[in-house]
Amino acid sequence: MNNTRYPQIALFGIFCFVFAFIISYRVFEGDGTGWKHIITSDGRGYYAYLPALIIDGDPTFRKVVGRESRLSGYAHYKPGYLVNIDGHPVNKYFAGEALLLLPFFFLGLIFSWILGAPIDGYSFLFQLSIGLGALFYLMWGLFFLYRILRYFRIRPSLSAMLLVIILFGTNLLYYTIWQPTMSHIYSFFAINGLISCALSGIRVWDKRIALHSGFFLGMVFLIRPTNLVVLLLIPFFAGDRNTLSHFFKELWHQKNATALCILIILLSTAVQPVLWYLQTGRFFIWPYQNEGFRFSNPEITNVLFSFRKGLFVYTPLIFLSWFGLIYLAFKNRIRFFSMLVFLTSVTYLIASWWNWYYGDGYGLRAFIDYYGIFCLLLALPLNSIPWKVAKPLIVVLIVPLVFLNIFQTWQYTHYIIQPNSMNREKFQYVFLRADSAYINCLGGNQEIADYSVDVKHPDLRFYTDLERDSPGWNMISIIPTNRAYSTGHAGYLDSLHLFSPGLSIVAADLGKLPARYFVEGELMVWDSAQGATNKALVVLSMDSINSLENYWQGFRLNDFPRTDIKTWRKCNFSLTLPEISNPRGILKIYIWNTGKKPMLVDDFGLKFYRLKNQGN
Repeated sequence: MNNTRYPQIALFGIFCFVFAFIISYRVFEGDGTGWKHIITSDGRGYYAYLPALIIDGDPTFRKVVGRESRLSGYAHYKPGYLVNIDGHPVNKYFAGEALLLLPFFFLGLIFSWILGAPIDGYSFLFQLSIGLGALFYLMWGLFFLYRILRYFRIRPSLSAMLLVIILFGTNLLYYTIWQPTMSHIYSFFAINGLISCALSGIRVWDKRIALHSGFFLGMVFLIRPTNLVVLLLIPFFAGDRNTLSHFFKELWHQKNATALCILIILLSTAVQPVLWYLQTGRFFIWPYQNEGFRFSNPEITNVLFSFRKGLFVYTPLIFLSWFGLIYLAFKNRIRFFSMLVFLTSVTYLIASWWNWYYGDGYGLRAFIDYYGIFCLLLALPLNSIPWKVAKPLIVVLIVPLVFLNIFQTWQYTHYIIQPNSMNREKFQYVFLRADSAYINCLGGNQEIADYSVDVKHPDLRFYTDLERDSPGWNMISIIPTNRAYSTGHAGYLDSLHLFSPGLSIVAADLGKLPARYFVEGELMVWDSAQGATNKALVVLSMDSINSLENYWQGFRLNDFPRTDIKTWRKCNFSLTLPEISNPRGILKIYIWNTGKKPMLVDDFGLKFYRLKNQGN
């Protein structure tokens, strides 16, 4: 067989596998309702432009919110993608993904009309079409990656392997199947397409290349504007000063082609200001209200190495790719410094976002957009050594990391790995564990404070050492004991005393409503018997938090199952409460001993931080 066909065979195999997985997982798994969650999470916001404008003709998204509410089952559903600007509801996400999904939206609309299915943007045919759209852009993203590898003369057999490796060895697969409406697959496609055009344009700049370059550059901006940092790689694509100089001269001399490129960029990027005008009457706004970058305090170490979401911890294959910098340092200094500047800049940019771990999800998803570049970094040194040496290296170093990623993806989808509150101890506890006993075994809740919160200055503090009545606390289940953490009393829980002393406060006493609060909690616990606290829950509840619904949330007190006994240890948690609008509601925070084994609690403290200028 001609080995130049290996990449085509790899792409065909990837398509068949992912297509089969999407159909089986989304349509036939369990009770057959998996399709309802193809459009989910942040993806609802990226997608919402299509049903709102095409079906409803409604830039306020009111009807779309109603459909999402019915689909989710929450009567008082408030989408996180809508913010309030000058009294207008605004979709904070850019519209690039919606434009790319437009053909698949029309596909769902046409088949829904033919078959008499609901034309609402969220029924089965729409969701399935959007899922297939994600697969379409994944395959084109991989195809452009293959063209990039071919430009750098990577062996066809190695290119074929790397296409498979980058999909199955990273969270690219997860965000194609389980989170297909998140923006990352589409950025992966757009960035790889732009790089492929740039490599061609550096050699020959003509109208065709200009047209394609303008389209991809516009899409890169319209999906995630920060991804324009990829332009820092232009010297890398050139490879030397003469080629770089020639490229810029061609841009100047080929004025018709350059003007065409600029026109396409302007037309595509003008889409977003027009949409903002329809929503607010203004062409230019900052849609990420109460969100932003903390450039003076980037979380670079956490972004790369944290057990919560660190890139190198959950996608160690990408760590190997960084060794490509060493190869470039000896091979081509211009490419080395260009790539070094790019990697430093993109890491700094990602790490500076206020929510550095980017919410729930598997791995540090913000890097997915650049996986084509990381794949190239992995390919260059492997291609420079004899194939007889490269193959064993791949088997020994890379294949185990691919299987590790597949296994950890399985763990994540089966609730063994948590979506946002992992730490070193939790990671070690579930590492390579597949037994059903590990499903939902982890506890704790460690959200970080909202961008608008000043974590150095809480608005309210509540604390009790259980020695005397404390304002706001219900002093139940307290006993005198010489085992108390401080002085002579502690909260005692067993099969007859299921609930600990806890906060019980009228919402009006928290301050002006409606409001949202970030809460930090801390308490001391004692296991009187082995594993006594393993089934204890931290509970936060409020009857009638608003006019339509009650609020209840419970999560395990312990980060992971404990076996130590008769030793005081500290437990803490943090999370953001939903909006509180009922001043007569009573907010309760306490420990519920569902395991009914004897345990003690003491020194319970809570800090409340009011979220500022909430526009939802």
